[in-house]
Parts: sequence; C-alpha cells; structure tokens
Amino acid sequence: MRLEIRGPAARYCPRRRVQPPFGTNRHMRRFFFVAQIAMLPVVMGCGRLAGVMPQGPAAPTLEALARTVATPQGYLAQGAPAFFDRENLFKAIDGMAPEYVSYGCVALATLEWTNPQDAQEKIQAEIYDMGSALGAFGIYSRAHTGEGEFADVGEEAAVAEDAVELARGQYYVRLMGPLDSRPVLETMARAVVSHVPPGPRPDAFLRALPKEGRVARTERWIPDAAFGMDFMRAVLAARYRLDGKEIELYVAPFADEAAARSALSKFRQTVGKREPRTASGYFPGFAYADEWMGRVGVFQVGRQLAVVVGYEESAALEDLLRKVEVLQDMTGRAARYDSRSRAGRSQPVFMVDER
Repeated sequence: MRLEIRGPAARYCPRRRVQPPFGTNRHMRRFFFVAQIAMLPVVMGCGRLAGVMPQGPAAPTLEALARTVATPQGYLAQGAPAFFDRENLFKAIDGMAPEYVSYGCVALATLEWTNPQDAQEKIQAEIYDMGSALGAFGIYSRAHTGEGEFADVGEEAAVAEDAVELARGQYYVRLMGPLDSRPVLETMARAVVSHVPPGPRPDAFLRALPKEGRVARTERWIPDAAFGMDFMRAVLAARYRLDGKEIELYVAPFADEAAARSALSKFRQTVGKREPRTASGYFPGFAYADEWMGRVGVFQVGRQLAVVVGYEESAALEDLLRKVEVLQDMTGRAARYDSRSRAGRSQPVFMVDER
C-alpha cells in the first residue's frame, strides 16, 4: 500500500507517493491516534492559536446580585428588590428609559432602605444589567467631564458626598444617599464589586482613540444618533489638549471608505444651513460654526468620520487625525463596527479582543 499526502500538508511536500513508515493501516491508525492524544495538552493550553479565548468566571444574574446587597447599618430595608425589564423600565426611571435602552439595558433592580429615626432619610441602589461591558462603560461614561472625584472601587468609581456610581462587567451601579453618606455608599459599592468578575478594562474599548494628549476620564461611547444624526453610531469620544487648548474628538466607524464618504456628504447636507466650508489639509472634510459648540470640523479618515469640536486648523490637529488613521488599521480586529439584532432592534457593537 502506498500513501498519498493530500489536504493542507500537500503544499509543503513534493507531489509524489511515499512509502508509509509502518506496514499496515492498523499501525497507521494507532500512530495518529497516539499523536493526537499527545497534542491535546498543547492545543488546550494554546486557546488563542485554536481561536478559543479562555473563559473567566461567569457573572451572577441580576436577581442573584441584587440579593447580595446587605442592608446598611442603621437602616431598614423597604421590602424585597424590585425588578424591571425593557417593557416597564419607564416605571422606574421615567423619561430616561429610552437612553438606557439605547446603551443596551436589558433589566434593572432597585433597592431602598430608610432610617428608622427619619423616614425621609433614604439610601437607594440601582443595578442595571446593560447587556455587555461596553454598554455598562458607555452609560457610566456619558456624564464624565474629566472633573469630580473618583475612588478605587473596581476599575473606577465616580463619587460625591451623596452618590457613588461605577461600571463592573455588564453591570452599571448607582448608589444614592443623604449628604455625608459617601463612606457607607463606598462600602456598599465594594461589596457589590466583590460579587462581579471584572470585565474588559476601558482601554480595551478605546483603541481607536490616540492616547497622546487625551484628557483622562473624558472618554465616552455613544451608541447611536451622535449629533442628532441616525447614521452616527457606535461613536467614541474624548477631549484632547492641543497647543495649550482643549478640543473634543468624536470617531465614528463605518463598514468601508465608501460608506464613510457617504456619511461625510450626509453630515454636510444636514448642517447645510450653517454654511459649511471645505477645510484644507490632508483629509477631506469641512468646517462650520455652531451656536453652542463653536467651530466644528468634520473629516473622513479612512473608513471613519472624525468630528472635532473646537476646531482650529493646525499641524497638531493634522497629526492627531493621522494617528486616528493609523489606529484604524491597528484596531481592525480589536474593535470593528457591526450591527446585530438584540431583543428586536439593531444594536451597534464593538467586538473587543482583550489581548
């Protein structure tokens, strides 16, 4: 019997028949079986090579997480946790429900405790299941201005004398209490965090934004309708210091350069009454004056749109946009725009590689 090598291995071998090293099919089958068994530890230990990411511990369900929150000392619980889904979320947060749903919120748990000495003194907890770590980061980051106080709780928590808020994995947590309740709220926040495995760190979502000159804690993720335009979806934003001044940079991804070019045209048509003027420089774009935002520049950078609030033509800005262009290619696998159906609606998603 002769063995002919076929399949992927054939490209590395001369196209000729070779004599098998053993005399029978039985010997060959035994050889390959032993070889496969020997290779199992290697394959399982190299999940990345096999395309399998190692899995961490599973996050608790929202119901399980809510029931781990202990009653703060000196307070009485006002019943069991209350749970809301997308259909009745408005009953808990009224006019804010559409915004939370746009970030991916699938459910909410609320808890309340009162001071038996003063019924008006309350501590409240809101735990949102945002459906993904990106959604939790997005809703947490939407109110950041780069100012205020932050505490080392989980990845990070924004704190005030009467509130603590943080994102941990797929959960966004808000704790609110009377003035001077910060120590109690921080203790509660640490207890919640201890039950939720950490998700991707914010930097995993921000690879499309250059690091140099970026103002810390000003990064945001806007799921849709940035600048009031439906086609501006999955937008990353941050403030930058350029030549001693601050600007805001928004980066919107598109499927390809043709789609980005079409979006640039749509953007210009939308702001047509503000008399946009073609901007000079390496990247195609235009600039216009806005009553509230001041000078705004809009540029096509490869398959992305870059919107600059506080626009002034400068070499530093040109350099920043070139870095955006470079990162576009470097992050093609780490963060790409996709549209997926989630609970009956199309949602923009960044696919995150945590390497």
